Amino acid sequence: MPGFGVELIGDKKLRRKLQQLAGGAQRRIVRPAVSKALTPINRAAKRRCPVETGLLKRSIGKKVKAYKWSGTVWGGVGPRVGYKKQMPDGSWRNPTKYAHLVELGTVGLAARPFLRPALDTNRQKAMGILATEIRRRLEKEARRPA
Repeated sequence: MPGFGVELIGDKKLRRKLQQLAGGAQRRIVRPAVSKALTPINRAAKRRCPVETGLLKRSIGKKVKAYKWSGTVWGGVGPRVGYKKQMPDGSWRNPTKYAHLVELGTVGLAARPFLRPALDTNRQKAMGILATEIRRRLEKEARRPA
């Protein structure tokens, strides 16, 4: 899924401890926390998205992936696949193919950024949500019977 990503690199000791937790606890803790943290950025991107047909705005979403082999969790906000649509004139529109052109502009089209400003204005809020969610989920995991 194209879009902007934020790489959150935590303390090595914390990352090692999360990887050591049994039964996929890292996925139960970090992945949902990242998803929740991306919510304000996703909402802001939808609000800021320029609308011509509404297809690009509808396609904006968030995606979170956990990589078992590295213990990394990735999250991104941007246009999702599966929103290709045929227009009344017979042409096809696929937001994943033109979102970057809207965001950054072209020689003949002025930039109309919506993803970067959404990230910039909500970065601190997202980091706060991430920290709170990880703490809450770690406490919940600690109370879980072994």
